[in-house]
Amino acid sequence: MRKGKRIAVTALVAVLAMQGTVYAATVTKVSASVSAEEKEGTALREEEAAKATTEETAGTTRETGAADEENEPPTRIHVSKGEKELTLYVDHQVIGAWACNIGTNSDLGKKQVEGDRITPSGEYYICLRNPKSNYHLSLGLSYPDKSDADRGFAQRLISEAEKDAIYAAIDQGGCPHWKTALGGYVMIHGNYTENFATAGCVAVPDSVMDILWQYVPLGTKVTIGA
Repeated sequence: MRKGKRIAVTALVAVLAMQGTVYAATVTKVSASVSAEEKEGTALREEEAAKATTEETAGTTRETGAADEENEPPTRIHVSKGEKELTLYVDHQVIGAWACNIGTNSDLGKKQVEGDRITPSGEYYICLRNPKSNYHLSLGLSYPDKSDADRGFAQRLISEAEKDAIYAAIDQGGCPHWKTALGGYVMIHGNYTENFATAGCVAVPDSVMDILWQYVPLGTKVTIGA
């Protein structure tokens, strides 16, 4: 009887041990599965968060761009010196973009002095409309502006009286003093020729100049940049 009991006990222990092994294996498998699911869930949450951040950033960029556009005057001109392209906006809509000629040395940076053959960079306005131009039609730019005058005075290129005259003209919305060391008479005009450069003006085809003449009054903002 004792021997039979020992055999029974031994068998019971073996069964229990096997069950424990199976349970442990099951728990390990379940734990591994849960861990994998947690990692996958975390990855998905991180991906969704990143996507939401990207969409939010894109949305903010669009809103900022739209706000910037709304802050611009409805009619304006932008000249890209890098692309050698003039774009006309009317009622915040692009009417057209056309090839243009710019100054020979415009890739050297901002216009500094008379005769450097550089088209100025910055924000200006149309201060003159000339229907009797030698270049079909022409629109005069308000170069030099106040920042140009300050630079010129600091570099001793112009006198204080010349600087004050430029300031006064800009305050009145007129054409600044053009006969100084800073140069002037920078125009948007016709007589565009492919692969040609100007002395600093912006030249477009005569047909484009006709369009600009129709839509661009005095005071129209003109930005010239890269």
